[in-house]
This record gives sequence, structure tokens and C-alpha cells, in this order.
Amino acid sequence: MRIWTIVSGILMVLTGAFCFMNPGQTFLSLAFIVGLVMVINGLIHAMAYFIGRGLHNKGDNNGWILTDALITLILGILILCNQLVVDSAIPMVFGIWMLVSGILRIEAGTHINKQKKLLNFRTTMITGTLTVLVGLFGFINPLVEWMTTAVLLGVFLVMQGVNIIELGINMPHEKKAYVKIYKRKREPIKITEEDETPEKVIERLKMKEAAQTSQQPAAPVQDVTAGAEANERI
Repeated sequence: MRIWTIVSGILMVLTGAFCFMNPGQTFLSLAFIVGLVMVINGLIHAMAYFIGRGLHNKGDNNGWILTDALITLILGILILCNQLVVDSAIPMVFGIWMLVSGILRIEAGTHINKQKKLLNFRTTMITGTLTVLVGLFGFINPLVEWMTTAVLLGVFLVMQGVNIIELGINMPHEKKAYVKIYKRKREPIKITEEDETPEKVIERLKMKEAAQTSQQPAAPVQDVTAGAEANERI
């Protein structure tokens, strides 16, 4: 599910980029694409929790993944059902979504072991803080008024996509173990001129014969007592 989580984050970033490229569109014209991406993202998040962490790693305190997945899934279904048709409600609704997602991300970062996973802790806290700031941005009316709904929606989706990609990269996964087979190299023996003397050659031959003799099986020892008894019977 690690790869699927990263893919869902990339898909959300691309959806945000699509909103940037169509700044004049209303939310109603973008609702189907946005809602579909959010539903897919919510389902992948829920599966990542149950398969990747919820069932196989119950001790890992990451219930925020399931909470964020349910919020994203419910919001996506509401969008697909045309329950959010007023553009003025978009900054508030998506701002709350981003704000809750960022807070849950920061809360999850507090459970990360800083000594073993310092980089994971830093990236989690940074993305969580930025998500909270982007969520608060939706509540600031003077700044929201000069932005179109599509552009503001693009900001929300891109930030959330980056947040999901960071989650997928740091998601625990099993590493494949690769067994390396090393072949022992046999280097040729170098014989110098000093080793070629007749005395050295004879000594090496004697050592070779002694080694061969020691490897041969010893002859069976006959039982002398048994042989003597046999002769007496004859």
C-alpha cells in the first residue's frame, strides 16, 4: 500500500494543478474530478491503515490515518452528490478539512522516535504545520476574496497531495532481503627461484606423499585371538 499511497498523493497534486490551469471554472464544473479523487484517496488511506498498520502492527499509534481517510471519503462523497454547490462555502469546508488533517499529522509526528527517525519526524512536523497554515488561510476573508474558487481549491489539493506523498514515503514497509553469493577466488601460487632448489623440491614431494598416506584408510586389524582359536580347532 506504500506505492498506492504515493500514487494517490501524486494524483491529488495533479488535480490541484488542473485547478490552477482552469482558474475561471466554477466549483460545480470541477466537482466531479475533485470528488472522485478524494473518494479514491480516502479508500486508499483506509486500506493502508487496515492492511499496512491496523492489522499487522496494532501497537503503532497511527489511528489518525483512518480518521483522515474517513473525513476525506465523506467529503468526496458529498461533493459527488452535489451537496456542495455554493462557491462561497468552499473556503470554509476545505479549510476545515485541511486544518483537521494538519492537526492529525502533527499529532502523529509526536509519536515518532526522534533518535531513530529524525528525518521522518522533521518532514512530518513540517508538512503538518504547512497543512494547518493552508487550512487557516481559507478562513481569512480578505485574502480569499481576490482568489478564484478554482485557484484556492488548487492550493488545498496540492498541499494535501504533498502531505500524502510524504506519508507514503515514510510509511513502514518490509524490505526485501537479497542474498549475495560470494565465490572464493583461488590465486595461483607463485614459486620463486629460491623454492626451486633440489632440497626444496624433495621436501615438497615428501610432504605431498605424507598427506596422501594420511588420507588413505587404515588396513583392518585382524583379531589374533580369533585366529589362534581357529587354528586349534583345525
